[in-house]
Amino acid sequence: MILIMPEFVYEAVDREGKKIKAKVQATDVETLKESLKREGYIPLSISPFRESRFNIFKRAGQKDLLVLTQELASLLSSGLPLDRAIFILSQHAEKHELREILNEIYKDLQQGKSLSEAMGRHKIFPKLYVNMVRSGEAGGVLEPVLMRIVSFLETTTAFKEEVLSALIYPILLTVVGSVSIAILMLYVIPRFAVIFEEMGQSLPLPTMILLNMSHFVVKFWWLGVASLIALIYFLRRYASTEEGRLVMDRLLLKIPVVRRLQTRLYISRFARTMGTLLKSGVPILKAIRISREVVGNEVVSKKLEGLEEGVRKGRGVSQPLRESGVFPEIVLQMVAVGEEAGRLEETFLNIAERFENETRSMIKRLIAFIEPAIILFMGLIVAFIVISMLLAIFSINEIPL
Repeated sequence: MILIMPEFVYEAVDREGKKIKAKVQATDVETLKESLKREGYIPLSISPFRESRFNIFKRAGQKDLLVLTQELASLLSSGLPLDRAIFILSQHAEKHELREILNEIYKDLQQGKSLSEAMGRHKIFPKLYVNMVRSGEAGGVLEPVLMRIVSFLETTTAFKEEVLSALIYPILLTVVGSVSIAILMLYVIPRFAVIFEEMGQSLPLPTMILLNMSHFVVKFWWLGVASLIALIYFLRRYASTEEGRLVMDRLLLKIPVVRRLQTRLYISRFARTMGTLLKSGVPILKAIRISREVVGNEVVSKKLEGLEEGVRKGRGVSQPLRESGVFPEIVLQMVAVGEEAGRLEETFLNIAERFENETRSMIKRLIAFIEPAIILFMGLIVAFIVISMLLAIFSINEIPL
């Protein structure tokens, strides 16, 4: 009996900085990692082999940032100097944009700038990332801080992908149903309309309504498309202004179901960012300021300004947080206990974990309701079309010969 081992794709560099990428069979990741080290290679990344992987995005995103951080941490843990590690990554990054950014960072390092200062000049590195790197440099613990960043990015990326995956099926249902109805209204019904007109027979009311609707869609479909594009454009422009963001965010917090989902999202974002920053040694005032910025809701962010002011005046975290009126009682109690025990960073991470799980559960429940609702709505429309056509056909069949 032949044992077929799983296949892995790995990237590694040798001591001279030459990067290799290959596919091999191995029992598991740890065994392959040890094998590469024995052969004199520094493993950068190891992942299960998949037959087809398409890179359809040209711009560097969060996944690219995650891979970059993983590779940088691996190189530093293997004893390579920082500038040498950045140079190696700049030569072998898959996306052109990332290579250019790393080249500029390498030049800044050669000119005596710190890594956090060099990264701060590029938008791909968020403020959270830059401040964590700065704290790691100040404490001489850059490698452990990079591993914390990796953990943070893995958690947030996995959470986003889970949410997006859950939304794919409802979106697909809506698109397919809308296209089917559009084909009926634009191509099928107009042909029946010609037949009915030639017959000269009076048609039932539902059929008349359907034919008039089809006629309107055929004649003015471009107006609907143009109006939709214009509406999206102006809403995006308005939402990009400070006033617009406040109005839109305030509106989201007034819609019952959306408000509950938004509340869990901004609590989990704020708590995970706070916990990660505090655990990495970032001062609490700076951690609060950065965490406010990543909440994603301007109304909530402004309410949290009092938290920063309260901490600055030495009032602690739990009391100013309570006065902000943003978080539910369970969060306030957990923060108070964590503050008293001196384990605030762990408390915030526990809060994030709890509310991320609640968000997942709520999204699953919403989708469990939305999917049949979409099917029912599309089914009612199609049923109306079919019944209207059948009524017309039956009325024509009743014409005396």
